[in-house]
Amino acid sequence: MGNNLRVNVILLDSSLELVPREISNHPSVVKNAKKRGKKPTEVLLDISVHYFAMKNLKDREKRGRPDIVHSAMILFLTEPFVRGDLYIHTIDSKIIKVNREVRPPKNYNRFVSLMEQLLINGKVPPESQNPLMEVTDLTLSDLSKEYKLVLLSEDGTYVPPTKLCEEIDDKTLLGIGAFPHGKFSREVLELFKESYSISSVPLETNQVLCRILSSCNEKLGWP
Repeated sequence: MGNNLRVNVILLDSSLELVPREISNHPSVVKNAKKRGKKPTEVLLDISVHYFAMKNLKDREKRGRPDIVHSAMILFLTEPFVRGDLYIHTIDSKIIKVNREVRPPKNYNRFVSLMEQLLINGKVPPESQNPLMEVTDLTLSDLSKEYKLVLLSEDGTYVPPTKLCEEIDDKTLLGIGAFPHGKFSREVLELFKESYSISSVPLETNQVLCRILSSCNEKLGWP
């Protein structure tokens, strides 16, 4: 058995966005942006900073948690034996392609600055022909033509993660929610025809990733 296994992942409805214009004039948003020397709409939306400003935002329970994406990226991109493509599908339907060789900053503040640069300029580094991350023109529909889309959801058919690792291949794209509360968007549910659950209880994003990566490492014989 080889010492590597390919697993492709897309983080879905990810809680990753810049401050939307409808709350950009809120005092807490303006104060934080001024402190950082940025325009309000060039700051990453973060509920720990913008809690009061977000009170009337649509789908607020799903928004303002970029830390979920941060920890998921660190977990997936530092795994040595289970490797594959990584995409980030944001709550406003942008699709970010992540270079597999990226080593995301462990420091959260550095991660925030990197994501702000990405969402403002479209890629990082901004002038690179081979960027570490890029906001693409792709849609989930485009990805469905390239991969077999498989959703991991508490509402899916139960399958042990070890069995899932045996069945996925290079053309499978595992969809994992990267938002704190709420349901998957209609866009996701319409395109992901296969849906599986790997636990009898709801799991957080990193718990799902941990189970998948551990089960796939078990398949490899714990190299």
